[in-house]
Amino acid sequence: MALRKEARTASHRGAANDLRRHGLSVDGGRTRGGEEVRLLTAAGLAAAAIDLDREPEERGGMPKSVGRSGASHPMTVNETVNALIRPKPDLDLVAGEPAEAVAAAQAAVDAPKGIGTITSYATEVALPVKGTWKNPAIGSARADVVVIAPDDDVPLLFFEVDNCTEEVVLIAAKFDKYARFFKRKEKDTEGIEICERRNDSETEFLVRLARS
Repeated sequence: MALRKEARTASHRGAANDLRRHGLSVDGGRTRGGEEVRLLTAAGLAAAAIDLDREPEERGGMPKSVGRSGASHPMTVNETVNALIRPKPDLDLVAGEPAEAVAAAQAAVDAPKGIGTITSYATEVALPVKGTWKNPAIGSARADVVVIAPDDDVPLLFFEVDNCTEEVVLIAAKFDKYARFFKRKEKDTEGIEICERRNDSETEFLVRLARS
């Protein structure tokens, strides 16, 4: 199994090494499962923003203390995004693998399609209750995952990803931050006050969740 994994990931590791040689990534330690973690540098994030057609402030940042913590939260966020996208494996690449691996790949191919593509997702997105998008005020929510996939009837969706390391009261408080974001109002070009969001139904829903 180790040799098969080595063969499957050789090209990916080679690409990661090329990024590191060009100053676009750095080693970030290992996960608790022993997997290597690579982090994009500022230059790497800028290059990713170009490929993803995103503004610099939308490109994300380097996870904090990822090496010391074993990247548990970033990896869980990655797994969440993968579970939502449901990428389809190439069955030709698992030819010759054990029967259970081929069966798992086939099941993934036959499963319903996921939501959006990788460009539909953003992580660690600040939702300012005050201030600006670039400089959100203290107390603003920060969504672990934001999904915008109108082609899949998902105009906007936020995810909080938790590894059962936070108290329930802290998680509940996050809903209050989301509610404050939804209630935020700004003035349009004519000075008329408008809501950031279309209506208050989402706010009421979030408040009910927080209270429950």
